[in-house]
Amino acid sequence: MREKAAHLSCPFEDCEGYKKPGNGDIIFIRKYGKGETQNLFKCMKCRRTFSERRGTPLFECHLEEEKVYQILKCVGEGNSLRATARIVGVNKDTVGSIVKRFGNHMEKVTDHLMHDYHLEECQLDELWGFIKKKRRT
Repeated sequence: MREKAAHLSCPFEDCEGYKKPGNGDIIFIRKYGKGETQNLFKCMKCRRTFSERRGTPLFECHLEEEKVYQILKCVGEGNSLRATARIVGVNKDTVGSIVKRFGNHMEKVTDHLMHDYHLEECQLDELWGFIKKKRRT
């Protein structure tokens, strides 16, 4: 866990260590959650704890990552919310919630890329297509 903590930075904007990874201020505290699948870290500058999932679509999500992956894969293959719920074995509302979480997150990523890097929509679409092709190989 030490290696993982070395790459993290404090997620709290009012902390001195905000977005400054690798300075040794983040320490691993313990595992928590259902099946102890999540990690809890502490910033030694501001003394606050945080989940490694903070700032991701999985933050405060109680599903196992594998279930979330299955939901996204099913929806990505064109299945409806109801069909995805049947295939994965979860409630239709759960599928909708996951899709909404990831959609909101991707919207923020897209806004960031389009704003800070001045990409046109078609360029961004090509970028995502390129990334998707690279992940398959």
